[in-house]
Amino acid sequence: MKILVIEDHPKIRENISKYFKIIGYTIEESYNWEDALLKVSTWNYDILILDVNMPIMNWKEFLKIIRSKWFSIPVLALTSNSTLDDKVEMYDLWVDDYLTKPFELKELEIRVNSLLKRKDKKIDEVFSYRDYKINYSIHKFYFAWNEIILSNKEYLIIEFLLKNKWYPKSKNQILEKVWWELEENLDISSTTLESHISTIRKKTNKDFIKTIKWVWYIIE
Repeated sequence: MKILVIEDHPKIRENISKYFKIIGYTIEESYNWEDALLKVSTWNYDILILDVNMPIMNWKEFLKIIRSKWFSIPVLALTSNSTLDDKVEMYDLWVDDYLTKPFELKELEIRVNSLLKRKDKKIDEVFSYRDYKINYSIHKFYFAWNEIILSNKEYLIIEFLLKNKWYPKSKNQILEKVWWELEENLDISSTTLESHISTIRKKTNKDFIKTIKWVWYIIE
């Protein structure tokens, strides 16, 4: 397994690299965005460990580039930010998992192994119906023959409703399914969901996801 560690702090980068080399991984390092993009475009990596607090280039722009060209590479973010908004934003931009600094290397290993197992289980599964098509393995969604660019949460909402087509799902059911990775004590309100549904409708059409009695959603 080959890991690219993208971290500008020399000591943290060195500690991660030494740890994973000892347990048998092939490790390469980058200390800036430009070098990381060059390496990803040149070599195949099984996972990226990405420090999202690096200076110079905005990590969001970097991740958008990665997801536009190398969508299936798992990304584990290392972050000093711990607010709810920061976490929601990371998942919306297709971070697969994250660790808040400081962290234990053993926990990082566990998270990496979990993402790699999940990656190995992915299969190419495409579902088409009427004007839409969804590819579950690469998280792409097409409406009226055009690919629709979605955030992570927008995609997961559509995926959940499509897998349960004809069966209405409550706001709470969708919130629990789509925002499962956030701590239980964090309050994710229905306003968050409604905002995402509104955006999806603008990207598709207003009847794509229907509302039933204000508390249920369905794709028919």
